[in-house]
Amino acid sequence: MAKKSSIASFPDLRERNRLVRRRNDGEFWKPCPGTTGGYLCCGYQILSPLTGCGMHCSYCVLQVYFAHQHQVLFTNFGDLAAEVRRKLEAWPRRVVRFGTGEFADSLYLEDRLGLCRKTAALLEPYDNVLVECKTKSAAVGSLSRIRRPEKVVVGFSLNTPPMVQRHEKATASITERLRAARQCERMGFWVSFHFDPMLWYPGWEKDYRALVDRAFSAIRDPARIAWWSLGGFRTTPSLKTFLGEYGRRTGLFSGEMVLGQDHKLRYFRPVRVDFYRAMREQVEKIRPETTLYLCMESPEVWRDCGMANRIPRGLVACLDDRAIEMLGL
Repeated sequence: MAKKSSIASFPDLRERNRLVRRRNDGEFWKPCPGTTGGYLCCGYQILSPLTGCGMHCSYCVLQVYFAHQHQVLFTNFGDLAAEVRRKLEAWPRRVVRFGTGEFADSLYLEDRLGLCRKTAALLEPYDNVLVECKTKSAAVGSLSRIRRPEKVVVGFSLNTPPMVQRHEKATASITERLRAARQCERMGFWVSFHFDPMLWYPGWEKDYRALVDRAFSAIRDPARIAWWSLGGFRTTPSLKTFLGEYGRRTGLFSGEMVLGQDHKLRYFRPVRVDFYRAMREQVEKIRPETTLYLCMESPEVWRDCGMANRIPRGLVACLDDRAIEMLGL
């Protein structure tokens, strides 16, 4: 477990930007860690050629997930490739939705390491495979070398400008991220948006609704938005302990939270329902057919915010169907 932070030296971006190279003798491909207690998981498949992140978001659980704060590049990418080829032969569903942004920012070191390009090249021969590279950076220029951009989703995690300023250090601004999203669309990639975590503060609804409008305005053809996820802030109790006074100063835990069935701290259900209902309404004003989903929420919350009708066959089937449509299968 990582040591408790000291507010005088926190965050240490120099340590977070240190890159350590070593072998990974475990699995590179794992299913989304998801959660327990009846919350719905999206069926995402995680590839991890890299772990850690040089940016610092105060709410990020990676601060306590690993016993260190630096980034780790796994040097045996060939083993990752062999594992992927072997497991794809036995894959039971019609499509595979990979992501590389669960334990690292997919593009923060892309110009230096080219891992998104290498992963896209590995998956290029498989017509039933999509990969999503999720980021809070704007480092997308080198992605132009990817030969089949139609098989790649570039995902942008977005938050309101006040929350970016307060909680997301060393990240690209929202203007820069949306400009990068437009650039990705021009290069032929799919684009996705992730409002996760949504954070409560006075005026949140006006700001998040405005952010929906800005995101849509950034994309010339809204049909190129692969999907759009929503998730209220949730985390392990250990993060609250780790952040200590820094967490209190940022106001991250200033609202009341409840320990969910998955043993994570969450906003009370009515707060989350208000989040999702407002975002659903705003998205539907502009493009109701957008694939919009909730991350790690219960069927009851899906129902209460008016989104249960979006997943008549379940969340995994909904997103697989969207991937099938995108791939032209």
